[in-house]
Amino acid sequence: MTLLPSTGTATTPLHPPGTATVPRHRERDVITAFAEITGEAIKDTDLEELLRAVCVKLCEVIGVCRSSLYLKRPDGRFRGAAGHCAEQGDITEAVKRQESGIEGDRFSREIIDTARPVLIEDVRNDPRPHRRTMEHWQVRAMLGVPLVFDGEVIGLLFVDDRDGDHAYTQEDIEIAEMFAQLSALFISQAMLNVRLRTQASEIARSRNTLAYLADVHRKLTNAVLEGADIHTVVALLSDLSGKPAVLYDEDFRVLAWSAPAALGLDRPPVISEKIRGMPSVKAELAGLSPERPSAVVPPTLSVGLGRRHLMCRLVIEGRPNGYLGIVEVGRSLEAVDANIAEHGATVLSLQILSERRQIETQGQARDDYLSDLLRNTRDKEHLIRRGPQFGIDLTNPHVLVRFTLSANPRLTASAAQRLVTRRFREILGIDEPAAVKLPGHIIVLVPLREGGSADELAAVREKVRQVRASLQPDLATGATVVSGVCREVADFPHAAREMREVAEIAHSFDRFDDVLDVTELGLLRVVVSSGRVKEAVRFAHEYVHTVRAADDGVLLETWRAFVAAEGRVQGAAVALDVHENTVRYRMGKIKELTGLDPSSLDALLSARLAFQILEFSAR
Repeated sequence: MTLLPSTGTATTPLHPPGTATVPRHRERDVITAFAEITGEAIKDTDLEELLRAVCVKLCEVIGVCRSSLYLKRPDGRFRGAAGHCAEQGDITEAVKRQESGIEGDRFSREIIDTARPVLIEDVRNDPRPHRRTMEHWQVRAMLGVPLVFDGEVIGLLFVDDRDGDHAYTQEDIEIAEMFAQLSALFISQAMLNVRLRTQASEIARSRNTLAYLADVHRKLTNAVLEGADIHTVVALLSDLSGKPAVLYDEDFRVLAWSAPAALGLDRPPVISEKIRGMPSVKAELAGLSPERPSAVVPPTLSVGLGRRHLMCRLVIEGRPNGYLGIVEVGRSLEAVDANIAEHGATVLSLQILSERRQIETQGQARDDYLSDLLRNTRDKEHLIRRGPQFGIDLTNPHVLVRFTLSANPRLTASAAQRLVTRRFREILGIDEPAAVKLPGHIIVLVPLREGGSADELAAVREKVRQVRASLQPDLATGATVVSGVCREVADFPHAAREMREVAEIAHSFDRFDDVLDVTELGLLRVVVSSGRVKEAVRFAHEYVHTVRAADDGVLLETWRAFVAAEGRVQGAAVALDVHENTVRYRMGKIKELTGLDPSSLDALLSARLAFQILEFSAR
């Protein structure tokens, strides 16, 4: 679409060059007009304002009400640049939406091809103008002149009287041509100045960006050298970008985040699962690499998609290791944000790698410390003094937990240890505990925060069962043993031996699927530790055989409850939810069947041992 005029191919030139002479007073008008425009140019007026001034002055010297100016773009198209109408004022924005020389605009093409003025006196009956444009702008007669500089048409000037006929004289045409020649010189210089200013501005902006990025690099490097952790680095990235920064692991769990205080955010503005699931976003994230480390997702915003995120890949030792996100909140994402994110991702990758190396080194030292504690190879004072280095306070009580590994583990011993300690941290809600990997098993040191009360020990055993269940089938552990409470340094080696004995007992009885407490197997451990497991099982079955054969299990259940209540009738009655006389009657029947006094100390000890063996050997 053309704004004012628009037409096509040439016919006959309006006049041969130099065949008419412009009156001196009109020449003075042109010179005076350009003197005023030059005065504006000296003030460094905006290019668009200068172009509009050209349109205004051309209307004045020709005596028409409307003028428009089009400039040639680098792609060869002539786009509207400025416009003026005596009735409507500044029409530049409307002109900017137009283009000359398009298909069907033979009028404009004629001016461009001949580099000469073209006059259409009757637009409605002339085939050359772009019909729809002429009708829209209510053009009756129009004069178009080229802006020629160095033999090239760099623009077009059009004049007309809005919805009115205007008789253009030869003098008008020459005046317009002279005006256009002077305008071409002026406009080409103004455009050159604009390009130079733009280039200078770009150079200055690039220089400032490079200086800023150098400052970013310096601040990030200094932060790491000064011992900043990843949370501090992420906070620094947020400050540098002026936007929220979020660090994710490979599964998009948030590892650290920070946002400018002015935003008032109380939770990290994460990239949602909905956005991550979009095919275009998945492709963008999958395409991130050292050669293309960052991308904005989603590329454009739509209703329901929330914010845009500049996502940058973290790569550690050649392997993907999470993402750093800069979030478009408060301020729009800028090109410099990508540089900040990429610098930050590199620093964070190195920081995470360094922290891992430190953790591995500290972990090995802590393993060695726990091994010394279990083997009692160091003096007590040395062990107590070194404990705080590894987050272990031996002045507080602890328990040991022994995980037996399967013969063909799916994980290496180190990976199994990391998995076990991580699950303890998650399920017990404690800092990652100390652990040591030994041939065939892993021992974990668990602190007791409440002094090792009965309730706390029961809770710890239940949590250990949850830990054990969560490890299957990745670890496929055998029997899991919980030690008694260790309150002194000397207790730990003894507890380790007890756990080993219980694990061996469990293996002897093919018990691989339970959590065992050494405090509940005292007498059984003494008997079975001799290695005569078969004899122990035979003893248990023979001891209760008479009672088991005589009833349907009621007497045996009552006997078991009586032993568990340490020979007290009232305790057994409460456990069985029966009357005390019922318990007395049943215990009398047991005495008749066995010939033993069930309440005697020898009978209680033997029965307790028999029931423990039966329970332990049960499938």
